[in-house]
Amino acid sequence: MSGPPPDEAARESAPDASPLPGGADLSRVPLPHALFVFLGAFLLFTLEPMVGRALLPRFGGAFHVWTTSLMFFQGALVLAYAYAHLLAKRLGGWHFVVLALPLAFLPIGEAPLDALLGHETADESASVGALITALARTSLVPFFALATTSVLAQDWVSRSRRGPRTNAYVLYSVSNVGSLIALFAYALVLEPWLGLRTQAWLLAGAYALYLGSGALSYLRTRPHLPAHRAELRAGNASGATQLRWLLLSAWPSALLMAVTNVVTVDAGNVPLLWILPLATYLLTFILAFSGRAKTPEWGQRVWPHFAVVGVFFFAGGNAGSPLFHVAIQLVVLFVVGWAAHAALHESRPDTAHLTRFYLLVSLGGWLGGAFVALLAPFAFEGLWEYPIALAGLAGTLAIGHREALRRWLRGAGPLPIAVTVALLAVIGWKLTEGMTASTHAERVLATARSPYGVYHVVERQSSVGTVRDLVSGETRHGRQVLDGSLRREPLSYYHREGPLGDAMAILAQRPVPAGVRGVRAIGAIGLGVGAVAAYLEPGESLDLYEIDALDVELARARFRFLDDARGTVRVHVGDGRLALERERREGLVHRFDLVLVDAFAGD
Repeated sequence: MSGPPPDEAARESAPDASPLPGGADLSRVPLPHALFVFLGAFLLFTLEPMVGRALLPRFGGAFHVWTTSLMFFQGALVLAYAYAHLLAKRLGGWHFVVLALPLAFLPIGEAPLDALLGHETADESASVGALITALARTSLVPFFALATTSVLAQDWVSRSRRGPRTNAYVLYSVSNVGSLIALFAYALVLEPWLGLRTQAWLLAGAYALYLGSGALSYLRTRPHLPAHRAELRAGNASGATQLRWLLLSAWPSALLMAVTNVVTVDAGNVPLLWILPLATYLLTFILAFSGRAKTPEWGQRVWPHFAVVGVFFFAGGNAGSPLFHVAIQLVVLFVVGWAAHAALHESRPDTAHLTRFYLLVSLGGWLGGAFVALLAPFAFEGLWEYPIALAGLAGTLAIGHREALRRWLRGAGPLPIAVTVALLAVIGWKLTEGMTASTHAERVLATARSPYGVYHVVERQSSVGTVRDLVSGETRHGRQVLDGSLRREPLSYYHREGPLGDAMAILAQRPVPAGVRGVRAIGAIGLGVGAVAAYLEPGESLDLYEIDALDVELARARFRFLDDARGTVRVHVGDGRLALERERREGLVHRFDLVLVDAFAGD
């Protein structure tokens, strides 16, 4: 494995006949490398949702489950890139021993499949440690091996004899193409049409193909230049440059998650809506690393304007409809993210430091994700991570292009500068007002945030008295009239003429068998403001299961349905299905006459 055959070496040392701008020649990126990188990314983005799909029945959908899984996979990515930087590129062909290890962990056979499917008892109180153990057992080794693919393939190319004439970084674009296709393929094809066992067998077969393409790509290239010699020849990147790589990856990662939070609040937690920001984010990487010397001139000029537009609509600008607002935020993410990732690509080092570059990029992505997922829900009442991410990214880009900014300030003239300052002042004033509820309420009584969303308790006067609502984005979670006899009347979609009212009427007319009391027992997953309690009669019972403790707090403190209930109300905080499973194991078996499931955000 020390070098290519003489005839191949002669071909690789031939003059470059058709270089692209910037010295890149896409035609000289070996096809086996492209296939190897594509399959690695495709399998990686298939493995993650498949493991999540398998573990969800055991661990449920609580916030700590999502954040732990997110941090686990992002941390494993950083670990894989650290291995690629510190060890793998010095191992040479011995790296294929590491790539072969997942064959012992892939879900082939009944026992591994049962482990993947999570046939252990569901438990809402399962610790973070138990979740990390399950994730490590089912996916750490395959994920780790697959995550090294793109970086090491680029390193192999860069240290081969074809390296000086090939833009190895273009393989990162190929990697993101594989991720993007897998994202849609799993959500729209694999998950709806194939069971987990079939998915697991397909994954195992595709992994064998991945190994074959990897061996072929290594033999095709046979990197001949030792890693340490390449690094000595290239010198070291400055500390400021490495900090720039870190920030240019951290802020876009934070912006991705912030935009996801914003659009799900605006449009509701619509199935698969989260795919659109992630697909947009991946597309910016594809374009930025696709081999072009730099972004189009329009992208470099207009990204600040798009950032300002995003903050304007975040601060209360009326987009006309939630879907149009979602479209605006996706466009902002695309333009600003492309500019940031293009700047990251333009600041890339000599390929001798390629693995260090990607290690800092992965670490920055982890830091940006941790800021939004772990810190923001508890530090901010509103979705303030969105303007913070935009401001941080704008500051990083401005520092990197400070000479161009100085030239603009000297040549722009007083009018453009005055307009810019005035617009920023208006946005700043709007932001100081905080996030407003998306209703025409006269008064906002409370604004509070949990990991599950931002809630507003709003109040208005109407012809029937004071009306109070609990809203989040475009979704009304419940309404109550505070005055007189209407205080006990369920409103909104729980009103007596609606579907729930019909179900209650049918239940009340049900024949009662001899010896059985005609008392209704109701179970409800999803609390809202507790309006279902208004249907209770004396002697009847209601068990409410709510995953968000903040919703329970607001329903008790700001609304009266729970306190005014004529029957017995018990509120259980946690994942409803797992709570019921735990109660069954403890011997408490409910005999519900009606089960109401209203556990999804969005209308």
